[in-house]
Amino acid sequence: MYVADTANRRIQSLSLSGSTGTGVTVVSNIESVSALYVDKEGVNIYVALRYFDRVEKWTKDGKSGVQIGGQCKQCAGVWIDGEQNVYMTESGAHRVLQWSPKTKTTVTVAGQADDEGHSTDLLYFPTGIYVSSTDSTLYIADTSNNRIQKWNKDAKQGTTVAGCQNGTSGYNASFLSSPLDVFVDDKSNVVYIADSDNNRVQKWLPNQSSGSTIAGNGCNFV
Repeated sequence: MYVADTANRRIQSLSLSGSTGTGVTVVSNIESVSALYVDKEGVNIYVALRYFDRVEKWTKDGKSGVQIGGQCKQCAGVWIDGEQNVYMTESGAHRVLQWSPKTKTTVTVAGQADDEGHSTDLLYFPTGIYVSSTDSTLYIADTSNNRIQKWNKDAKQGTTVAGCQNGTSGYNASFLSSPLDVFVDDKSNVVYIADSDNNRVQKWLPNQSSGSTIAGNGCNFV
């Protein structure tokens, strides 16, 4: 497991099978980490640097990172797909970007630049993202809209898979409040959500109108 230890300006690696719980520093002297993605080999670490407006690629135990793509305003999320395309959540511009290592170009894959809202083609301060390994479907924690949006590859708009489509927040099982991150089981399409203002982690089954609390002390009423 890799942890962004932001206040200590480092990234820690912890063995899930170990008994001590002691971490090993794999990246040091790094500031403003809001999200990270580690490749399967555990060698390359991609980090979203929120207050530096960019994504950097670090090599494990490296002394410095290399910027990937262009500016990413208030960069809050990062993910890499099977073709090594880099997805970046540009929270300050209410959109998700994709940078191609082949063409060296960046395109918008969700939301519209500097235009927030709760219609299906817009986002409002998105943060965490997840990209399916099977079909490059993009899942977005649409934080200020209190929902999780699913964007199929090359789609012009998204669909709400968790939370309220119109952006309403709440504490019961049908709502979310400022979700910050999302993870999806590619086999079952079950969505897991860090529902931050409700102090809980929600599990949301496909095509359901409500979720269930699997961690935290948030209320979960039906």
